[in-house]
Amino acid sequence: MRYFSVPSDFKFETIDRYTELNNMYSESKVIETYGQVTSGTLLNSGRVISVLPQIDFKGLEEYIKYSKTNNIEFNYTLNPACFGNKEFTLSGIQELKTLLQQLEQVGVTSLTVTSPPLMELIQQSVNNFKLKASAICEITSPNKALFYKNLGTGRIVIDPDITRNFNAIRNICKAFGDGVEIIINNMCYKDCAYKMFHYNHEAHCTDFNNKDTIQDYYFNRCSMQKAGSVSNYVRLNWIRPEDISFYYEAGIRYFKIQGRQSVIKGNIVKTVRHYFDMEYDGNLLDLITLYAPYNAFQPYLDNKKLDGFIESFYNNPGLCSGICSQCGYCDQYAHKSVEWEAADQLNKHALNFYKGYDTYSKHVKKSEDPRLVQNPIDNECLNIDFNL
Repeated sequence: MRYFSVPSDFKFETIDRYTELNNMYSESKVIETYGQVTSGTLLNSGRVISVLPQIDFKGLEEYIKYSKTNNIEFNYTLNPACFGNKEFTLSGIQELKTLLQQLEQVGVTSLTVTSPPLMELIQQSVNNFKLKASAICEITSPNKALFYKNLGTGRIVIDPDITRNFNAIRNICKAFGDGVEIIINNMCYKDCAYKMFHYNHEAHCTDFNNKDTIQDYYFNRCSMQKAGSVSNYVRLNWIRPEDISFYYEAGIRYFKIQGRQSVIKGNIVKTVRHYFDMEYDGNLLDLITLYAPYNAFQPYLDNKKLDGFIESFYNNPGLCSGICSQCGYCDQYAHKSVEWEAADQLNKHALNFYKGYDTYSKHVKKSEDPRLVQNPIDNECLNIDFNL
């Protein structure tokens, strides 16, 4: 059985559609949706709150109740990369305990968590939550998987950067067991150097701490990085519907669709159905962005022309050296699946747009204005008495 965890739009009719799909397909099931409230305190998350479907505790309670009547669970995302050390203060611990009590009262039974101290706190509390370790934990090895298992997690989401490393996936599944989950529509550049910094940035972009943040910095840098080469769209950490079977054979039973921000304008049900079908004919980038394009410069990546791409990684564990300039494998499939000249033009437009639009660069430039720089001597901050 293939179990799917999907982002919530908090609409009853979407739950109805999932129920229909669950009744139609015998080997694939939506077992849970996930998300969080967007009002209150402790809203830190793996996503910027302002881009998420807006919901309060009352709405969440009604949604969970309706979901459970349709045999679909809800998983609450309490997974920022950073709480700003709040979790180590008495007031912060009390605040977290209060939140856990609120979540239990509205029917939450499962949490996606990143912070080990929070996992320990949950294990020591009276709340009986099932825990899932977030992809933000960057689980890439059996030892790291077992670390989180020993902290009480029943499921782990592995780091998307090992999506094509089937030896690592097999070994993690052997060590951890059946609770290994993988993101199937990840849009991140493989081994992105920005990733952890981006996670931390998102964790601090809340209504209480966003007045001076440059929210578009990492989005712009990610967009420019992808637009650096047409082949980069092939190098993203996606999994095609047709390739789900390779991951199942490697030991994966749980498949996660990301995109809590994309469900607002996208089509999550259509996306789920294609993954249930394990078949898709169209632009793979449309599918993995839930039909809500990542940006306006998204090329056409012909899914059918990527047949065989993942199979080579499955059969040849040493295929990827990580030295793209000496390989050419992804380049080969990029030339095959993308109209190169058109995609190259889109990339050039993207680079020009994001370089011109970049707010951070404008702030750096603005900081050079001498009128904005305070001189400590002018302000008499430096007062030294030389009378010896």
